Amino acid sequence: MTESPGSVIAELCRLATPGAIDETRVVALGGVPQVVSIRGRDRRNPIMIVVHGGPGTPLSATSWMWQRPLEEYFTVVQYDQRGAGRSFQHDDSAALRGALSLDHCARDAVELAELIKGEFEVEQVCLVGHSWGSAVAARAVLLRPDLFAAYLGVCQVVSGVLGEEASWSWVRAEAERRDDRTALAELAGIAPYPRPFEVSKLIIQRRWVERFGGVAAGRADGPYFTNGDLAAPDYSDADRASSRAGRAFLADHLLPQFIDLDFTQVHEFPIPIIQFLGRHDQVTPTGPVIDWLNRLEAPAKIVTWFEDSAHLPMYEQPGRFLVAVLQHLLPYAPGPSPR
Repeated sequence: MTESPGSVIAELCRLATPGAIDETRVVALGGVPQVVSIRGRDRRNPIMIVVHGGPGTPLSATSWMWQRPLEEYFTVVQYDQRGAGRSFQHDDSAALRGALSLDHCARDAVELAELIKGEFEVEQVCLVGHSWGSAVAARAVLLRPDLFAAYLGVCQVVSGVLGEEASWSWVRAEAERRDDRTALAELAGIAPYPRPFEVSKLIIQRRWVERFGGVAAGRADGPYFTNGDLAAPDYSDADRASSRAGRAFLADHLLPQFIDLDFTQVHEFPIPIIQFLGRHDQVTPTGPVIDWLNRLEAPAKIVTWFEDSAHLPMYEQPGRFLVAVLQHLLPYAPGPSPR
């Protein structure tokens, strides 16, 4: 019998240890149904909640590429945020239009942390945010620092305006360096950028950032990330359709708020903050992040550079990602509460 690629990956990802957990459930967070997955080889391990980016780009569709080794040390909780991924098919999109903001998403993360904390009887959990999810996660920490032992930002969003200005300067300079007349013409057509902000302008700008290696270092595209759900072991055709529809929905109703994200006025962070930064990242350029961290007061600040990565360090350097998580995040992770 010939196995499909998806079934082979599913078997590879199957957790067979006696204390393992592998569950996917629909949970109402903020009154909105959201798909939550919980995986780990030993449910006694510390908890890591992962907040995906986009908005509208769940990591759950592609985390089979890098997450499995982490599951030996953490119970990893992922969720498709309101309106995103597999959650969109369960949501009332008409009602959701008025309930989409950074704070809505951050309060969902807080509610999920409370739920997981109670279910697993732990005092605190670790929180990880990637890209847009780093803004959601950072905001969740500021709302409820008592829930979280440490925060790991992967390709941190600090300021929508400052990030886009830095990305814009880089992509124009790169187009000139390459003497790419098509790129120069298209970029000139969306100037001034990023203000006034329009999603259509962002799409064009990001296309050239990707073409020039600012999304995946040394690559002109990243189909393993953008189309990875085609091989996802737990994604159905309906899930894939939901994910694509959700991405379009959030592009209209949440992405326009991205430009207004701003943590530059946050001068104190209440828990240890760890940053994983891709040296070639031009989606969330690292200059504004370093400037912010230099001014930020926190119990601990750790910066780890991924020299061969851009915006996708866990995919581009999965070995280094694992080692860095174990070195910098795991020491802060609490074990189970006494029973």
